[in-house]
Amino acid sequence: MFVSLFARAFRMMAVYIFGASGDTVIEKGGHLNMGVPGIMFIGALGGIIGEVTYANNVPAGTPLNGFLIIFVPLIFALIFGALAGLLYCFLTVTLKCNQNVVGLSLTTFGVGLARFSIAGLTGIKGSRVSEAGLMLQNLFPGYKAAGAFGEMFLSGSFFTYFAIILAIAISIFMAKTKTGLNLRAVGENPASADAAGINVTKYRYLSTMIGSGIVALGGLTYVLDVEMGVYAATDIVDSFGWLALSIVILCAWRSWITIPVSLVIGMLSILPVYLSLSTEVAKLVSAVPYVATVIVLIISSAIGSKKMQPPAGLGKTYFREDR
Repeated sequence: MFVSLFARAFRMMAVYIFGASGDTVIEKGGHLNMGVPGIMFIGALGGIIGEVTYANNVPAGTPLNGFLIIFVPLIFALIFGALAGLLYCFLTVTLKCNQNVVGLSLTTFGVGLARFSIAGLTGIKGSRVSEAGLMLQNLFPGYKAAGAFGEMFLSGSFFTYFAIILAIAISIFMAKTKTGLNLRAVGENPASADAAGINVTKYRYLSTMIGSGIVALGGLTYVLDVEMGVYAATDIVDSFGWLALSIVILCAWRSWITIPVSLVIGMLSILPVYLSLSTEVAKLVSAVPYVATVIVLIISSAIGSKKMQPPAGLGKTYFREDR
């Protein structure tokens, strides 16, 4: 049972890794984007549109292309997420609106838009969409030959390993590259970064748009991988977004740490499926990831370590004339 639980959580963690690592990029630039849940929903919408666009235009009887059924939805999700980030930046950077208000409004808008739109998309030639979902299940089809190890670590899809590689790459980018260090400077003290010749507006726009595109991949992964390409408008993708925001804090804004933390959160999320519990008890167990997250956040705040603190400029609107 543990092997099966771990294998399923190993696939599920990609949803959280994309959401948390993407939000890490956003927050390192100084933006407290509470619109992450909405952006994940928008990513799911973009993925469905891309999937339906491709699958429904392939003639009946013609097999779907394994590369395009991943690439087309991925590009759509990235574009939809980046556009959501662009909207957020226009309101917060150009118009100087409050970041919390804009983020929460973006979540409300994204969830409502996606649920309304996806409801009309999922019924279109559903058999081709289901066929597409089956093609995305395993990157290593022969994983069972490796026994328990194969089932636990080799049963993931393309998105699973892409999320892991991306999280590690983001950590290296932030710590080792000039652009990453400049971005961190913008998030810590935008006035000092501006005085040093760093274009604060450009960095905040680009980091938020790129980070939002990565966040959107979390919603895409849930649709194409976890739900095998078939999405119901009632699914709670936004709840994953709130957990992703919490994971960013739990990991102290270090992208690579989101990998083990997301795995644990994923195991807690699907644990009720593996326990023979009554409906009422199962609902209580389903709340464990959220309760555990709150407890850890309280403990980390009580410790008060400098390493656990967010970027100093997080959530603060930068007015250049005040420099």
